[in-house]
Parts: sequence; C-alpha cells; structure tokens
Amino acid sequence: LTRSFLPSTVLPPWLSLNQSRFAPMKLRKLQHDLNTHLSSKEIDTVVSAIHTASGGDFKKVAGASDFCSILVNSLEITDVPALCASAFHYSSLVAVRERELDSDMECSLEEHKCIQHAGSDAKYLCALAGSGIESFGTHAVKIALDAARLKSMETLASEVVVARNAALDSQDARNLRSLLLSVNEEGDWRALAIRSAACLYRLEGLEAHRSLSSSSTTTTTTPKTTRARVQTLEESRASQEALHIYAPLAARLGMFRLKTELEDAAFRTLYPHSHAFVSALCGGENTNSVGEGMKSVLDDITNQMKRVVQEDCTFMENIDNVSVMARVKEPYSVWRKILKMSKESNKPVRSFSILDVPDAVALRVVFSARKLTPDEPDATTQRREREMCYYVLELCTRNWPETSDSRFKDYVKNPKENGYQSLHYSSRKRWRGTEWPFEVQIRSRDMHRVAEYGVAAHWSYKRNDIDGDSSSRAAAAARLARSSSESSVEEWRMKQAMRSYVDPEIMEPAQHLGDEFRRQRKLERDQTLAPYLEALSGAQTDMTRENVFVFVSVRAPAANAPTEGTVLSLPRGSRVLDAIRVAEKWSSTLESGGNLYDGRNSFVALRNGLRTSAMGSERLDNGDVVSIFPSSELVSSKKRSVNPHYFQ
Repeated sequence: LTRSFLPSTVLPPWLSLNQSRFAPMKLRKLQHDLNTHLSSKEIDTVVSAIHTASGGDFKKVAGASDFCSILVNSLEITDVPALCASAFHYSSLVAVRERELDSDMECSLEEHKCIQHAGSDAKYLCALAGSGIESFGTHAVKIALDAARLKSMETLASEVVVARNAALDSQDARNLRSLLLSVNEEGDWRALAIRSAACLYRLEGLEAHRSLSSSSTTTTTTPKTTRARVQTLEESRASQEALHIYAPLAARLGMFRLKTELEDAAFRTLYPHSHAFVSALCGGENTNSVGEGMKSVLDDITNQMKRVVQEDCTFMENIDNVSVMARVKEPYSVWRKILKMSKESNKPVRSFSILDVPDAVALRVVFSARKLTPDEPDATTQRREREMCYYVLELCTRNWPETSDSRFKDYVKNPKENGYQSLHYSSRKRWRGTEWPFEVQIRSRDMHRVAEYGVAAHWSYKRNDIDGDSSSRAAAAARLARSSSESSVEEWRMKQAMRSYVDPEIMEPAQHLGDEFRRQRKLERDQTLAPYLEALSGAQTDMTRENVFVFVSVRAPAANAPTEGTVLSLPRGSRVLDAIRVAEKWSSTLESGGNLYDGRNSFVALRNGLRTSAMGSERLDNGDVVSIFPSSELVSSKKRSVNPHYFQ
C-alpha cells in the first residue's frame, strides 16, 4: 500500500499520489454511490466519460472517480452532464499540469490551434479541445467550458495576487468571489459547484499526502528526533481559499454540506490543535458524553417545540403552515464563536466549554400566516406575522423560562442593516444533571426568504465580521425591501415553481418504482436549491450591471523587488486609467517617491499583455489584467506587447 502511493516529483502534492492500482475499486465505489440516483444506462454513460477523459490513464481514472464522488456525496450533484463535465474537467487540468512539468509532452493539434488563437491564458479551455467531450452532449461541453473559464480566473488570481507567498486579504477575497460570480453570470451554476468541489478535493489530497509523509517519517525516525509538523505553503493557500472563497460560494449555492466539509478540512489543516480542542468540546467520537448530550437535547426540544405549536389552537388557526428545523453548531463555527466570546470577556479560549456557547444547539420556527379574507392586503398579513412572532416567543418562555444567562434579540422590531428579521431567544434544558444551552429563532416565511436566500442570508451577514464591508449589502437590502413590498409570498412561490432550476423532465411520474424513487429524490434536491440559485442569479445580474472586477499588478523599478497585486472592484464602464488611479492609493511603489503613473515617464501600463494608450482610455472587462511596470523594461514590438513575465 505504501509503495503504491509513492509521491511523484512532477505534480503538486494533491495530485502526486499514484493510485493507479486502485482505479477499478474507486470506479466501482462511484457506481455504487450513483445507484440510488441514476439508472444503469446513465451510470454507464458517466463511466464511459471517465474512461474517455482519462485517455486510458488509470491514475486519471482513479482521480476522476474520486472527484465525481465528491460531487455526488458532498454536493448531491447527480446530473449526468455535470458528472461527465467533471470527469473531463479533472483530466484536462491534470494534463495541463503534466505538460507544464514535462517539456517533451506535446499537446494535441486541436489544443495547439486553440492556444494559438485564444492565448496562453486560455490553456484550460484549450485543454478540452480534442478530448472527446462533444460526444457527451452540448450541456456537458458548456459546463466544462464554464468550469475551465473559472479555473483561468483562479490561476490569474494566484499569479497576480498571491504570487509572492502573500495570502488573500479580506478585500481581495470578497472581490475575487464577486469576480467568479460575474464571470459565470451566463454560465452554468454547476461550474461554480465543480470549482468549489475541486477545493475540497485539493484539501483531501493534501491531507492524504501529509498523512503518508508523516507515517513514512515515523518509521525512519526515533521519537527524540521527531519534530512538530510544519504547515506547507500549499496547505496554507488551499485552506485560506476554502474558508474565504469556496465555502461562501458553496453556501450561496445552497450546498451546506460542502460548505461544512470545506470549513472543517481547512480548519483541521490550518489550526490542528484548535480543531482537536473544539472537536473535543463538541463530543467528537465520544457519543457517551458531550456528543450524546447535544443530540439528546436537540431531539428533546425539537419534539417539544413541535408539540407546543401544534397543540396551540389559536396559533394553528391563524397559519397556513409551520416548520421546526434544528441544528448543532459545526466545529469551525463553534471555534469562531469562542474566539469572539474570549475577546469580549478577556478570558483565555481554553477556559470555555460547549456549555458556554448559547447557540451550540438551535431551533428555527418558520411559519406563514393565513389570510383572513381572500383580498387581505399583503401588508396586513405581514403585520400579523410580526405579531405572531411574539406570540410564539411567549409560548417558548412558558415552556423554557428565562435563566440567568438568557439572551433575547429583537431583529423583527429592529432589523439589521441587511434586512435580516427574526426573534432570538436562548434558554437551557436539563439533561443528566447538566443545564444545556439552546437558542430558538422565530420568523415568518417571508423573513426566512430574505434571511436564507436574499441579502440577509447567513453567508452574507456572517461574512461581514470577516470582510468588514456592509455598504453594498445595505444598499441591496433597500432594493430587496422595495421588491418585497411589491409582491406577495404566494407570487414568489409561484415564480420559484416556474424557474428552470427544476428539471422539467422530473416533474412527470416514472413508470417503475426504482425510477420513481430516483425522480422524487432529484425533484426534492432541485426544489431545495431553486431559491438559492434564483437569489444567486439576481446577485450576479446586479454585480455585472453595476461593477467590473479586474486584476492589477505593480512591479517596482528596483531589482528583485516584489510585485504588488490585488483584485479591484470598479464601477461598470471604468477604464484602464481608473484602475491605475485606484491602484495608486494602495501601491507603495506608486505612492512613494512621486512615481505616479503618467503614461509617459517612469511607468507604463498593459491591459492583458498589450500596451495601452498614454491616457489609459481602454474600457475594462471582467477578469482583465492591468499591469504597471517600469518603462525601462518595455520590450517594443509591432503589437506593442511585453514579456508576459512582467505581468505574472
């Protein structure tokens, strides 16, 4: 087993594990995972796509099988076109990596022509040329091309922003997320999901590589010479990208299992000791103590809450529907909460236990009020829903009285800047002699729509603590408030039902029991994702209408000086000079020594490798690279281009 995983010297760690001998086993596992989602014929199509994409390379077969398994198990993506596209996306990216590290390896004639026409920055797009993906349908081709386009943007970000071992700061991370969404505005949402899954694949590969390296080191060293593990640059970058880019994107897609797995893998990699500490707080594998206690309390208060609302005749007579949802806080969220509590109380982190986290266990009560008359105005219904939130709160206080540390937050009467509305009430539940904290959130269905899918969504307002920007969300909240007043919840539901995010082919019942089970499962998945994708589509449209996101790099005149790089968010219609003027505010190279750009003297600018005019009047598009470097390094040519080294 150890010999079969000997690392290669030509690929990054997450691709260097030689798993060729396990390809048949991994492929069978994928087929088993797909049995409850696809028919035998559909599974055969996915397997055929993996074999075609890999070109007979069993190492790629093993990797593509693992990659598709992540999409199936962590994202619940079981569309045949998406899985076929994923197989080709994975194999084409590995092929690009291999070609970059092996000068003797030649690309296909179709790929060579593509690169000549599109440029070297389109290498991931061109890697699909001649791959055979066309035989698996136009939808698979589109998804693969969209994913390749996103990969190109990510590579540019790596070269421009983090080229000198620098990590993405909060502003860069926010702008890069927006850039990926803007670039994919007319693309398939599955491409974003594939790139988010790629981040998890990378983290898992790094973890497997580290585990093998550690076991190898352990067998060759004595305990006295064993040293603490040093985090590698690849691990740090992949983990930071997971936390600040791909986990938020997964949340926006409504794929919370993927979000949780990304956060947990990144947390475990970046802060292994803190991860172990928090996992122990949350119970870990010890189901006889903390873990069992949290689950028992959750089950108990969930059942009690359902009974309380269902047995209250006054409440039930005035609603159309009600749902009670429950969750246990994930380790990464618990850790962030404890860090916040530690900062506020000036107490050490390790002095806290899970019993100190008031919302470690939480319930959410969501309901829709019944219209008393058919022509009742929506504003009247919404007013009654606000009043009913307080009625449910009173039911909670009767059953779970306030304790000395109970908290009550009224976001119904005092909404957050981003439009979030809900009542938060915390209390404690006794289990085996211990008082366990829990929180109840109460909101109407309309409030829930705004909180879960709109501007006030958890992925949006929680990131304010990290990214520190609320102005754009506040403005969007005002737009959403206006739109909410113009349409009722029922109209919104009808609109959602008609959206194309639900595959029309699964609306009709199947003839066979197995097919009907698969149809129902896919229908439920599509209906769950539909409102998230609808909100995401609206956000993408707003961003592309109002903003343009570009890369800017600045090279200093001094020899061996580091290149500065960032991702800028500019108003739609901005030109090269606008990007340069913004860059002057953060670039130490441009703002010091009077080296401001004038288009003629010490600095010159390029847009995507081509010399710009002295006035910088060229209009910018999403993903453009504006490069500013000393004029002494300019290489003249008929095309007014320079050595690409200067803007990488």
